[in-house]
Amino acid sequence: MEAGSAAPDTGYNGAAVAGAVLATVFFPFIALIAALLLQGSQSDPRKKAQLRTWAWISGGWLAFGVVVTVVLALATL
Repeated sequence: MEAGSAAPDTGYNGAAVAGAVLATVFFPFIALIAALLLQGSQSDPRKKAQLRTWAWISGGWLAFGVVVTVVLALATL
């Protein structure tokens, strides 16, 4: 590696990913909105793919919560 050259960008670091996981688990709707907003302004394709994955996981977790709520509500009727 030559002096002064920057290391290639490898996406978000571990702390950012850990924050995304915590936000997705505890605040899936806010995490979904944040991922979609950040994805729109991101130019790096690797980070954009990570944000897209984060948005899908947040949406899936949100949908899972809705399905569980509906099933439990129907089971108690």
